[in-house]
Amino acid sequence: MKPVAGLALLAVLAACGSEKSGPNPMVSAIGAMAKDSVAKVKARKAGGKSGGKSVSVEERRAALEKAGKPILRVSSTTLGQTGFLTVLDAKGDVLTWKTPDGATFSQRSGVLIQTRGLGADLMSAEAPSVGQLMRAGTSYQRIYYFLGDDDQGTRRTYDCTSAIIGKESIEVLGRTHHATHVSETCERPLGKLTNDYWIEGTSIRQSRQWVSGAIGYIEFQRVID
Repeated sequence: MKPVAGLALLAVLAACGSEKSGPNPMVSAIGAMAKDSVAKVKARKAGGKSGGKSVSVEERRAALEKAGKPILRVSSTTLGQTGFLTVLDAKGDVLTWKTPDGATFSQRSGVLIQTRGLGADLMSAEAPSVGQLMRAGTSYQRIYYFLGDDDQGTRRTYDCTSAIIGKESIEVLGRTHHATHVSETCERPLGKLTNDYWIEGTSIRQSRQWVSGAIGYIEFQRVID
C-alpha cells in the first residue's frame, strides 16, 4: 500500500465534517491517526524513530464510538488508500457509504453492488445474498455492469459457487470477532475472481471484494455497527 496516498485520504477525512457545536470525535480520531502515521513515515524516511506519543488502537476506537455513527473501514492497495466511511444513504438492506471527496460504495447486506467516484467504477451488480453465500456448493450467476472509455455499457456474467473455509477469529480495530470465512469463486471464459467474506451471525463483518479490472480488490471492515 502506498502510505503517502493513504495518509492524504486520512488528512482529508480529518479536515472534513467538523461541526459548529464542537469538535467531531470521529474527525478528532482520524486526525490523530493521520498525524501519528505522518510522524512514523517521516521517521522511517529519516532513519530514526518517531517522536511524541502514538495513538493506541483503543483510543482510536473509543473516539470513533463517540461519534455514534456506523463506521466502515475501506482499504485499497491499487488506490493506495485507507479510510473510515460513514453512511450517506440507507434504503432497505442497501447502505451507501461515502468519503468526503464524494466517492461512494453501495452494499446490500455487506455485499458490494455499486461504486462511484473511483474512475473505473462498478456501475451495478446482480450479487448473491448472505444466505446464498452460506449455502456452500450452490451454483448461481453474478453479473457486473461497467461503463467503458467510450461510455458504452459492458456486462460480465460469471458462474459462481461458494465454499465455507471454516470458523476464524478476526480483529477489527482492536476488537476480536468470531466469524465464518466464506470464499466465493466466480468464473467466465475470459477470467476468474474470488471474493472472501467473514460472516458473523447473519452480517458480513469483513470482506475482500472485486470491484473492476482497473481497481482490483477492495477490503472492507465494519468497525462500528
